[in-house]
Amino acid sequence: MKHYPDLYLSFTDPKEARKLDALASLTVAVCLSALERDATIFPADISGRTIKGIQFGNEFCERLLPCQRDLSHLIGWCRERQLTLTLSTPMLADKGIMQLTKLLPLLPDQSEVVCNDFGVLHLISEKFCRLRLIAGRQLCKMIKDPRLPSAEWAQAAAPNRQSTLFKQMMKHFNISMLETEIRPFAEVTDFEPKDLDLSVHFPFAYTLKGRICRSGSTHLTKQNKFTPGHHCQKECLTYFSKMERKSQQSPHELKTFMRGNTLFYRYSNTQEHVLAQALHNGWINRLILSGDWNENRRPH
Repeated sequence: MKHYPDLYLSFTDPKEARKLDALASLTVAVCLSALERDATIFPADISGRTIKGIQFGNEFCERLLPCQRDLSHLIGWCRERQLTLTLSTPMLADKGIMQLTKLLPLLPDQSEVVCNDFGVLHLISEKFCRLRLIAGRQLCKMIKDPRLPSAEWAQAAAPNRQSTLFKQMMKHFNISMLETEIRPFAEVTDFEPKDLDLSVHFPFAYTLKGRICRSGSTHLTKQNKFTPGHHCQKECLTYFSKMERKSQQSPHELKTFMRGNTLFYRYSNTQEHVLAQALHNGWINRLILSGDWNENRRPH
């Protein structure tokens, strides 16, 4: 029997998720078409399958944590659609932790929370143990520089999920699923089962994040641009920055862009082929399709 991964759509902006209200069907192809995404990259037997869940929130910026009203709306919306709702969370400072403690009680028992911060892992495991933890892709460390010229550079350090100590840490937090991506010069064996179920993001991977937000500085005076701590108008929900090098590039260099405080790259055809092989082998448990906060999002 052929193994299919569970299919999820990820959203940062609740207004984008609500676009799905008008759809009679929530197949992969129909959802991506409504969001002006290209569904032809998937084989027909995946494009025609229905979405199982929505992954709501943001993995990279605490200013994009949802408000209680939006989270409550999505919980009810998913319940009506018989969809699973997973809450995504970023690295958090004290203010973000306080906001998160107001969101977590809203989640039904056994709801999933994607954690990219060991402090958040500790908080939920200690005080919200009725929720299920998923290790976010920021905890899955590997070399992901989109400028790498050869496989030798990519192989300098193996993905940390292959480490015995990492597996022990995941076991300590009772985590059974890890989110990951396709690194440059990836090999199919990257996705071999190693005690953790794998959830793979598609078709973008992050390569770097920081505290400075380029788009969030657009409204600031020159002397205040590109500094942390300023108020945010969430420009990243609308705008992105295209990243190009004018110097000589490697033929393997990946298409790169910035959204908010994070750099991303789009998978190459070679990387997609590796993913297709892993899917064929039944090694991928979940595939997360990018619904928004990517290079395809445009001002309305």
